[in-house]
Amino acid sequence: NEVLFSLVFEATADAQLSELLSVGSRFTAAEAYNASSQLMDVELELNGTATAAGFELYQNVPNPFKGQTLVTFNLPEASSATLKIMDLSGKVLRVIDGEFNEGINNITVRDLNATGVLYYQLDTPNHSATKKMIIMD
Repeated sequence: NEVLFSLVFEATADAQLSELLSVGSRFTAAEAYNASSQLMDVELELNGTATAAGFELYQNVPNPFKGQTLVTFNLPEASSATLKIMDLSGKVLRVIDGEFNEGINNITVRDLNATGVLYYQLDTPNHSATKKMIIMD
């Protein structure tokens, strides 16, 4: 019951901490072991409430952007996914299909040949989410 480590964060913007922090396997496997070397689940608990590492489509970075941007998303399990980028009229500008790992995934988007507000939608067999992006000329 000893504290193994602690983290200290300093806010640089007004936001909900539960929307900014998550547990994932982007760099290393999100796993823990007890004293008997049994694999345990890892979860983040904020104010007594556990946050699950579920499906999430994040805001592209940078936004607005010129040239290229990074779309990041979290998958609760490995699966196929389709990223569609559309203009305001719904015209599809780009479709990116792939097989993605459980956890955090990134797609670099470039050469859209468009300006202004666009939508991007991520579809998996079990989930779907849409966000806006702004591309400048």
